[in-house]
Amino acid sequence: MNATPAEHGPLSAAFAASAASPQPADRQALYDQIEAEFEAIKQRYRAKLGPADVAYIKGLRFKSRLAEFFGRSFIWISPEPITFGVGVALLALHRNLEAIEIGHNVLHGQYDSFSEIPQFHSRNFKWKAPVDEEAWRREHNGQHHVHTNVFEMDPDLNHGILRMNDRTPWNPYHRWQVPMYLFLAYPIVLYGFNLQNLGLRQVWREEKFPKGNEGYAPVHPGGDLADCKRRHRLSTWRILFKEYALFPLLALASGFSFWKVMLGNALADVINNYWVSFTIQATHLTEPLQPEDALAHKGRWYLSQMDSTVNFKGSRRMSILWGHLNYQIEHHLFPDIPSRHYPDMAKEVKQVCAKYGIPYKCNENWFQAIRNYMGAMWKYSFPTPAERAQMDEEEARHA
Repeated sequence: MNATPAEHGPLSAAFAASAASPQPADRQALYDQIEAEFEAIKQRYRAKLGPADVAYIKGLRFKSRLAEFFGRSFIWISPEPITFGVGVALLALHRNLEAIEIGHNVLHGQYDSFSEIPQFHSRNFKWKAPVDEEAWRREHNGQHHVHTNVFEMDPDLNHGILRMNDRTPWNPYHRWQVPMYLFLAYPIVLYGFNLQNLGLRQVWREEKFPKGNEGYAPVHPGGDLADCKRRHRLSTWRILFKEYALFPLLALASGFSFWKVMLGNALADVINNYWVSFTIQATHLTEPLQPEDALAHKGRWYLSQMDSTVNFKGSRRMSILWGHLNYQIEHHLFPDIPSRHYPDMAKEVKQVCAKYGIPYKCNENWFQAIRNYMGAMWKYSFPTPAERAQMDEEEARHA
């Protein structure tokens, strides 16, 4: 299906029907049923957690390290473009596994209940990405996953200069958001996450945008501006130093090319950043805005998550490379369940959706999801007819 961007949309077919009911008790009963259905799925899979999950995350880290070892080795010693290209691909694979299937999911607390792997507990985990872990947990887990697609409450709805709905005031920066994100933001997106999570983007918007942060959710990073800038420098420079100073200098010291290693690392970095960008962006930012009171009932919140997300089809092996975010619906319903279970959980979620008439939105493939997302970004690059008319009136007054 094609996920159509909208200014507002019903929470779901089930919610739309219940909202039309004059009896609050009917709506309450529906929310109770929805909550019970999804809570039952979560508890069934929580009861299944065990050694297989520990083996999965440890095995994934081992494979990631192998990819890094061989990737860096091939880049260093490559006598021709083919070996160099294989090295870049393997290093990009390592960076990707660490960024989303390992890092993103671990920081959601998916492995916190396993005492035997404290290194994969969300509070202990050190992300092999240029992102401050505490700021990510506060913004991503504590705000985005709670207030998904709620206007001026979800910081991921509109971030940076991005405008993805008609309620956010248009300004001339938005005219350039498609090329700016495609060619400037996405190649280094992981390095930009801190600017969002630590509130540095909102400081910039307050100074540069005509209406400041109107239409953008405030971020609460847990520190003053100086502290946030310091944390941003620490988390980004630890990666920049490793990739663009340490390893190139080690190559030079061992008789290999400084510049070849730097180029290989940069190519792997850019590939990983584009992959992460398109995977994350294409699976919920084309969806309708949600009401502020979606948190009033857990069942209603579940419905809002269904309405805010969209999946895309892919094999189980490819799902690992996408961090299982092609199952964005299941991820938003059950963010603290290990992602390897999402393909099976999706079958049960679909059954609940069919039972209650809830739309289960799924694009046919990743490219369709990207196309829909880019279409929404392009649409909101331009002012609404009302905004255009207002601007014309202002120009006429000042003529």
